[in-house]
Amino acid sequence: MTTLQASTRNAARLVYKALQTTLSPVNDLQYRELLDLYRADPKFAGAVQEIAEGLELIVLDFSERGLIVVPTSRESKFSVRMADIRTNLKADQKAGLLLAHIAITAVFYPTTDGLDDDNYIPPPANLAQFRDVLFALARRLKDAGGNMQDVPLELAPGWELICAMPTVLPASQRASANSLTGLIGLALTHMVSGGLVRIDRESSDEELITYTATHRLRVQLRELTLRRLFELAQTSSTTAGSA
Repeated sequence: MTTLQASTRNAARLVYKALQTTLSPVNDLQYRELLDLYRADPKFAGAVQEIAEGLELIVLDFSERGLIVVPTSRESKFSVRMADIRTNLKADQKAGLLLAHIAITAVFYPTTDGLDDDNYIPPPANLAQFRDVLFALARRLKDAGGNMQDVPLELAPGWELICAMPTVLPASQRASANSLTGLIGLALTHMVSGGLVRIDRESSDEELITYTATHRLRVQLRELTLRRLFELAQTSSTTAGSA
């Protein structure tokens, strides 16, 4: 049982913990105690939610795995926009990077059933799987000519870039944002640092590294993803997997 008091200070502390996306209550006693207080005391929970709202955040999910807060709008200080992604990248590379994020999520969740099932654990996945789905998604979008409802046209340079990329590149060029492997690598780095994905198995060979999805990824996909774009990626994942 927690000995922490239901104070404004502790409510703010819980929001601070939640903002550390890679922090796990398993490894943080104070975080676990604050979560216990949030569960047991409605007034404390209300104070946490008010502090989050004051920061233009909203509590998206709460469980023993942590408190998940996300920005309330694109204008929030905590919101990530395409312009914020790797400022050294060109517009088409940034759009391609966003599509890489979507492709990775679709590999873990090829159907929407897993998003609503707390007991579903996506199997580990590797670079080749992400790469195949990214190319299949871009090809599908390009073939549609940008005429798909709810798919932002600002992503068109991204799918054009991806479709023009060679399937195989010399090892020295694979890390480039002009390669499928490079885009996937950048997306994975961002998702790992954001607590959305974690490394399941290390290897000196990047092709053998496997990744797993976190609970945070499932919650954010369920609540926030551009639904139509995600559905297209899921279809591409199924098609790539059966090829």
